[in-house]
Amino acid sequence: MKVCFIHPPALMGVDNYSSLTQPPLGLAYLAAYIKRLGYEVAVVDAVGDAIERIERWSTHKKMLIQGLSFDEILKKIPANSDVVGVTCMFTHAWPMVRELLFVLKQNFPNAKLIAGGEHVSAMYDLVLQQSPVDICVLGEGEYTIEELLNVLKTGGRDIASVNGLAYLDQDKKVVKTQPRNRIDNLDALPWPAWDLFDPDAYMRGGVYMGPVTGRSMPLLASRGCPYECTFCPAASMWKRAWKPRNPVDVVNEMEFYISKYQTNDFQLQDLTTIVRKDWIIALCKEMIQRKLNISWQIPVGTRSEVIDEEVVEYLVKSGCHHITYAPESASDRILKMIKKKVNLKNLEISVRASLKNGMRVCLFNVIGFPGEEVSDIKKTMKWLRRMARIGVHEITLSTFVPVPGSELFTEVNKVSPIDLDDEFCHVITGLSSLLSVRSWNPKITGRQLLFLKLWGLFQFYSLSFLYHPDRLWSLIRNAFSNKQQTKMDRVLREFIIKIPAIFRFSRKEKG
Repeated sequence: MKVCFIHPPALMGVDNYSSLTQPPLGLAYLAAYIKRLGYEVAVVDAVGDAIERIERWSTHKKMLIQGLSFDEILKKIPANSDVVGVTCMFTHAWPMVRELLFVLKQNFPNAKLIAGGEHVSAMYDLVLQQSPVDICVLGEGEYTIEELLNVLKTGGRDIASVNGLAYLDQDKKVVKTQPRNRIDNLDALPWPAWDLFDPDAYMRGGVYMGPVTGRSMPLLASRGCPYECTFCPAASMWKRAWKPRNPVDVVNEMEFYISKYQTNDFQLQDLTTIVRKDWIIALCKEMIQRKLNISWQIPVGTRSEVIDEEVVEYLVKSGCHHITYAPESASDRILKMIKKKVNLKNLEISVRASLKNGMRVCLFNVIGFPGEEVSDIKKTMKWLRRMARIGVHEITLSTFVPVPGSELFTEVNKVSPIDLDDEFCHVITGLSSLLSVRSWNPKITGRQLLFLKLWGLFQFYSLSFLYHPDRLWSLIRNAFSNKQQTKMDRVLREFIIKIPAIFRFSRKEKG
């Protein structure tokens, strides 16, 4: 049986200050697992194979598409593929992925069309009703797809026996099988099959969540998150459990990439990297002991509870140079409402320790939660001004959107039913938009929310540059030299790349 996995082109808003383009770590894991089982595996990485190509998406002129065209994707798929698997991680990309799925089914009518990823896991009923997908894989995919392929080899009659699937029965009704348990022993999984992709393309393109400070590679040291934040959809994919890998295995993987790809920087893509103090210290000690001579970073928001002075010293000594905390709000009322179990005083102590030891620090924040008052947002802004003065390097100030799969999505949908149409998918990109925002809070208009976002960003960076003027010159210098030291450097680079695509489309419209 021949399997082909597809990483679709990336979709991004014209006015977004950050994209979500990432190397396809999940697909690389699946490809490695299926390959080890003895199946023929091919991959089409529509982003990596044309990473420098960014054009306006013809379907929606406020969106940009990055990567191969659909025709180019079709040409790369082996003609004898029995199974074609497509990932869709983010809701904003669903209209484009759906369009691709119809093209795939039309050209490979005899192949089983499978979809997976965070959006698919959260909205499998919508995916099955709106597209020609045969089967949705829900949550963690390795063991599910192993059982699914075994069933498909024998004719596919026992598909209902496979846990972790959704599909349409003969009456076109959605069937969801029993949930699949999480994988306990992550060390039993093979490392991602990067040999089927082109990691160099992502290094050249500088496409990562954190700043690309060298020859960067993505890495997962754990999976899942044990916390209950109401705005986060992760539980629909991973449930509420954090599963760490053995630090020895993690560092073995690092050493392999250093040898094979000359990697000298690692970006940990874990949902929540630091949960247990003993585990993170063990990971750092393993890196220190082996004298890897690399840098690494935590660009995805992590918890602060166990990051004390001791942990920070181990992080820095092992090569960690950039850390992102995710406080989300500085209003105790809002933190309680969104079930964000964070103590701001302790977080500040952790932030100060990171700064003192030379790490670059980023803070993730969100405004516009349902039920939030302007006074709550002002508390967040006051706290962020304080963070600018003490030396925090950068922040995000996103606006709330109800992401499918999250608890708040369900609550918002109950109060005011959401039309799950293409426009809603495009609105999801508004969380990082600089020009337009939709408010899901009846007490604050979209225009007010946009002003508050821009005003908050202006206050933080004005104070940051005032108290630390060398950072402004560093930002300007890095923009001209194509160097990245912070996420802000990466954001500026993305804007510079987007501009030609926007102008090309504008000229075509005028012509």
